[in-house]
Amino acid sequence: MPNDKPVTGVNITTRVAMEAADLGIMRWDEQRSAVAAMFGDNFEFWRMGGEWQSPSIVMYGSNANVVGVPTKTGIDPNGRRKQLWDYPHNNPDYSTILPCDFIRVGDWWYVAAMVTAGLGHEKRTVFWRSRDLYDWEKTDPYVSLNHQNNAGHPGTVMLTFDQVGDWVYIFGTGGLQRNRPIWSWRVKATQFPYGDWETLNNGNPILSDQYGELCFRYIQGNCVLSFFDVGQYKQSAITVKNPTDDWRTGNRVDYAHGQHFPQLYGGYISPFSKLNEPNGMKFWVSQWNTSNNDPYHVVQFSDTLHAMGPLVEEVPKPIPVPPTPEPKPPPGGTMTPQELYELLLRELAASGSVKITTPEGVNITLREAVEQIYWKERGPHDMSNGRPRHPGLDDDQLGHVLNTRAEGLFTQAVVCALAEKAGVNVGSIYQKVQESLG
Repeated sequence: MPNDKPVTGVNITTRVAMEAADLGIMRWDEQRSAVAAMFGDNFEFWRMGGEWQSPSIVMYGSNANVVGVPTKTGIDPNGRRKQLWDYPHNNPDYSTILPCDFIRVGDWWYVAAMVTAGLGHEKRTVFWRSRDLYDWEKTDPYVSLNHQNNAGHPGTVMLTFDQVGDWVYIFGTGGLQRNRPIWSWRVKATQFPYGDWETLNNGNPILSDQYGELCFRYIQGNCVLSFFDVGQYKQSAITVKNPTDDWRTGNRVDYAHGQHFPQLYGGYISPFSKLNEPNGMKFWVSQWNTSNNDPYHVVQFSDTLHAMGPLVEEVPKPIPVPPTPEPKPPPGGTMTPQELYELLLRELAASGSVKITTPEGVNITLREAVEQIYWKERGPHDMSNGRPRHPGLDDDQLGHVLNTRAEGLFTQAVVCALAEKAGVNVGSIYQKVQESLG
């Protein structure tokens, strides 16, 4: 069970403006000849800093290296990741939307996502669709599985699915409380996700313990189900020949253990996984240090899983060719004020343990510098009546304007103060901004 490499983080996904992320659900995208990886709560900077999105897609090559983000027709190697559809986080109804799985059936991509009011409080699971992974819309008719007040089946909260022949097989469990077994259904591919889901295994769970995130994939003519095993605190995968076989008797591999990789979850199967090959199975596992959000990332694990049935040769996937980057402007070229501001933020978005020396000659960590500056700058930029308030709290129209202004002033003050503490000449940067404005 080697821990191959992190697939998100500083200098890994910095180029797509996503240094902190979890999940990483993968599908092969034939149109772009690359892996589309869908992430849950993700942030522009390490330790959950900057812009918050979920879900977002980043494109990867066969070696699990970033190649860019999807555009309407291809891949932008230098683009910023984009949230699938617009919504405000921490709104009065819910806090975020977390993807469960996505799939291409016919001409459409479909994603199932949990609308959550805080982790473990899923209100509904909804389906959206897209023709190009870029523009997304609600399914028509809109598929929304209600979970409030114990409505609906308890296993239709967190879902995974794949097509086997003419059917899409669906596996599901409870939400992020991770206290439910796993059930299964199927529906004709031509009717997914709208048709009536046929209950399998006589309505009984296929696995009866408690589980978290799931990932079901049809690989080389065999079925593989990966899951977070809550009771054993590990990531595991089971394979059987057919999706309706007895999963309790399938071949199993435990590919990541919480004792060695603490606070783990996720476990999504790479499209380049191979059965029967030494370390041929590739899984993306999330790790979140909830005490300080460092790390909050996704790491690839490899392990060996032996098939229960004969292998069916698949058409080899072409090796992704990285897009040609757009030429960078020559040194000394003009930059917009926003580009300069983002450049400064990126320069400062390093791990909190990095040592810096202040102009006064004091050696402190970046985390300590941020803490000092936060408390120093917090007071002068309070507008009135305790603002800025938390965005999840109710406020009047004037209050929202004041909040926005206060947050903007406060953010700029903190960044400038932090830059000065690190020895960055803010005055020269400000001069460049003025010059770029003409």
